[in-house]
Amino acid sequence: MGMINRVIFAACIFYTIVSGKRCSYPYRMLGSNCYYFSTDKASWDEAYVNCFHKGGYLANLETLHEYLIIRYKLAGMKNAHCGCDWLIEDAYSSMAPDTTCDVFRGQHYAIGGRDVNREIKGGDWRWVRNGRVSKMSFFSFGPGEPGGTKASPQLCLWLYSNHQYQFIDVHCNSVARYVCEK
Repeated sequence: MGMINRVIFAACIFYTIVSGKRCSYPYRMLGSNCYYFSTDKASWDEAYVNCFHKGGYLANLETLHEYLIIRYKLAGMKNAHCGCDWLIEDAYSSMAPDTTCDVFRGQHYAIGGRDVNREIKGGDWRWVRNGRVSKMSFFSFGPGEPGGTKASPQLCLWLYSNHQYQFIDVHCNSVARYVCEK
């Protein structure tokens, strides 16, 4: 286990002991929150409902710290693909595949960000949690993002593996895995 992994592991154990916080199945503790990483794919709305049924909500990555913890976890998961296998059923499936294997070429994950006003250039991005919305103060959009337009709105947020799990706006009926938080 590398030094960074040991430090993160020790910090998580310390926090759990001090706070007494525990995560119930199927959630796992990362940092100071509980997360569930799906293996099934769903549209943003379906993922929202699935998280609700699991007692949580689509992950709200409200700080750089929280984002880096999730990004590090996703990059280390065994969901990388090689060659053409990383193509999924979304608006980006026409992109030319990379023929190399890369830890950031894997599954994409829906998170709880939603553009609530497509009339505003760049969007009006909010975190959705249990039916309430809060203005986003932290952004980590990938190159050329957000890319939705008034004519072709992309109102839902993913962590996009092809951009090293940076944010990407997508059509809400696109399907991906998802991350729940509680």
